[in-house]
Amino acid sequence: MTVYRGCEVPEELWYDVPRDVWIRPADDGTIILGMTDLAQSRAGKLLHILFKKPGRHLDAGQSAATVETAKWAGPFSTPVAGTVTATNEAAFGADILVANRDPYRAGWLVRLEPDAWDPVAAGLVTGAEATAHYEARIDELGISCFRCAD
Repeated sequence: MTVYRGCEVPEELWYDVPRDVWIRPADDGTIILGMTDLAQSRAGKLLHILFKKPGRHLDAGQSAATVETAKWAGPFSTPVAGTVTATNEAAFGADILVANRDPYRAGWLVRLEPDAWDPVAAGLVTGAEATAHYEARIDELGISCFRCAD
């Protein structure tokens, strides 16, 4: 994992850098999506999240959830078309700050059954390429990441 200006960028994940979304392919063919460390730092403490229901089909670019924070409210968009198979609503119900505390593990947002999984065709990056993109983005935005403390 790379850490740059306090921002974690796990190299095994796929990223939609403009949307600050990470994707982890699961063994069952689904993909798990969440907001990056940079996204949670820029947005601030989560106040509320409203998930699309499992069974809902989403096109690439559509909102899988609506996120409200102290600084921002808006969509969490999926870069990949697919059907929502699960949400992390229970974790957010127990701790609304779960994505602020642990964006890459406990703070995932949705699981999709993708229509097709071709990350390169979807414009996603991983590994050293993702790290380079995020280092440039972090510098451009002048951001340092931080996590919510208990």
